[in-house]
Amino acid sequence: MTEEYEWEIASGARPDGAGLAFDLDENVYVVDAWNHRVQKFTKDGDFLLMWGRFGDGDGEFNMPYGIAVDELGDVYVADWRNDRVQKFTTEGEFIFAFGSSGSGDGEFDHPAGLCVDKDGDIYVADCGNDRVQLFSAEGRFVEKFLGDASLSRSSVEYLINNARPLRLREMTSLERQKRLRSPRSVRVDDRGRMFVPDFGSFRVQVYQKDAIPLGPDQIEGPLRD
Repeated sequence: MTEEYEWEIASGARPDGAGLAFDLDENVYVVDAWNHRVQKFTKDGDFLLMWGRFGDGDGEFNMPYGIAVDELGDVYVADWRNDRVQKFTTEGEFIFAFGSSGSGDGEFDHPAGLCVDKDGDIYVADCGNDRVQLFSAEGRFVEKFLGDASLSRSSVEYLINNARPLRLREMTSLERQKRLRSPRSVRVDDRGRMFVPDFGSFRVQVYQKDAIPLGPDQIEGPLRD
């Protein structure tokens, strides 16, 4: 058994089912992970087209996982074992890819679910690196989210009314308890709230996006360096 398979089994994160997404016309895009491809259907289930095959070239996949469609109809696929994200037209034509294997900024260790918000920003659940990464519409790394969970109201009430768990909490480091553990998906709503199912900790962490819209006359044009 390869190291890759051992990791997937141990983490419970093998993309057996993988993802699906809808476009504005209610067409359905399905990640066919074991066949290394994406299939497109009408909302009634009629087959329209498919693209992809096994490999690491443009438009090829190695166990694709998550999928998302933006407001323009472009399709984004998390290429699980190739540690990258690929972008396609609604007809499956390759546009660009970003990411590589690793733990640095913009690198991935088994990217899983992903989504695109109304600003065109791309969020990727970087499962093996225990984080979510944010990219611009062009695929440029912006920032990463490692997790900063706080206690729910019910948890606070439980600790207040139970002396032993309260003492145990005081005796341990809380940093690891805040962090994301193997997040597999991410979603952003119309209010800019990011929801991250924190798989390894059996909870959901929520962030609020803080962004200021700017007009073309408010920012300098592209610089050469």
